[in-house]
Amino acid sequence: MSVAIRPARVEDVLDMQEVINRYAAEDRMLERSRDFLLEHLRDFLVAEGPPGGSRAPSTPTFLGCCALAVLTPDLAEVRSLAVRPEASGRGIGRALVHACVAEARRLGVRRVFALTLVPEFFERCGFMLTSLGRLPEKSAAECPICPKRFKCDEHAMLLHLDGTIPLPLAAGEPVGYTRLFLGREPEV
Repeated sequence: MSVAIRPARVEDVLDMQEVINRYAAEDRMLERSRDFLLEHLRDFLVAEGPPGGSRAPSTPTFLGCCALAVLTPDLAEVRSLAVRPEASGRGIGRALVHACVAEARRLGVRRVFALTLVPEFFERCGFMLTSLGRLPEKSAAECPICPKRFKCDEHAMLLHLDGTIPLPLAAGEPVGYTRLFLGREPEV
């Protein structure tokens, strides 16, 4: 299947919200409102396949989306990676992540991270497991107001774009917000 990655447009917002919030309903990612998606539209990339969808047979089919949020001149986050379940396993998520990393390189960002429940996927994309404590730009700004802060079971994955290797995770070093800052296991 041929897949094109392009910047998101206003007409993509409903598809983006649908696929993101489908995973959010399963507690696999954060829910995103229409207003949030419109406000951050320039951060998002969309994957689309050949025409043939049920809505408009001549328009390319929406397959998934992903955002690159620049937090500081040195650090950006890959977030809201969501691929339609019927299109999973075809390399679409990897293509979206690689496109975000390419955009981070173009912008001159030195480090890219992701918070994920599937660290193996990001390892296959070149990221390494790290502690959220090593990303204070994220943990201090956004984590304390996150709706999942008391039950954060996500893993922080980091990629250095300058060719250096992130320091490996130390034995027993906590990875997520709940363990790191609240000193306890995430609620179930």
